[in-house]
Amino acid sequence: MLAWERQEGESARAYEAFCAYRDLGSTRSIAKVGHLLGKSVGLLERWSSKHDWVDRVAALQARDEMVRRDAVETHLRERAEDHARREAALHERTLEAKELALEQSLLMLKWPLTTQQTTEVDENGNVVTMLFAPAGWSKATAVSLYRMATNGEAPEEPDPAEILDFSGMTESEVRAFYDLYMKAAYPDRPQGPGGGS
Repeated sequence: MLAWERQEGESARAYEAFCAYRDLGSTRSIAKVGHLLGKSVGLLERWSSKHDWVDRVAALQARDEMVRRDAVETHLRERAEDHARREAALHERTLEAKELALEQSLLMLKWPLTTQQTTEVDENGNVVTMLFAPAGWSKATAVSLYRMATNGEAPEEPDPAEILDFSGMTESEVRAFYDLYMKAAYPDRPQGPGGGS
């Protein structure tokens, strides 16, 4: 039997008086219960002593404090778990964005800088001409995406001939592209005479 429930040998009227005492909160007193219920203070003091009102209220307060602490701990634990889940999801999305940025930068670097034309024969034997026009972005955009994907690490110096098709460009266009690429990829690197590397 719990301390704040009706005790063995406690009359219904005595229990009603205890409940009134219990529910008065921190300002409780036997005199207030007497005034509230219209009962003599002497009778209430006898009931209080016989049925341990003070200890029963203390037990109830201890239980309530334990419940409050459990609720606070549960709330804090749930918040911590939610925070950890959100951090993990954010990390996952960041990683996905980096992967996409790297893939996009590699695709951009492979795209021609000048219009290129190729012909193929389709399944019906028709000659199909395909034109690849230069993109509206610069190769510096690809480098920026690469840096985003690799946390700012500069790419290794590539041989542009290995990653780009220069067949439609003159030698001076290739040199100009290479100079621009090196400036974008390595902005802090000292440039040689004429802006070359």
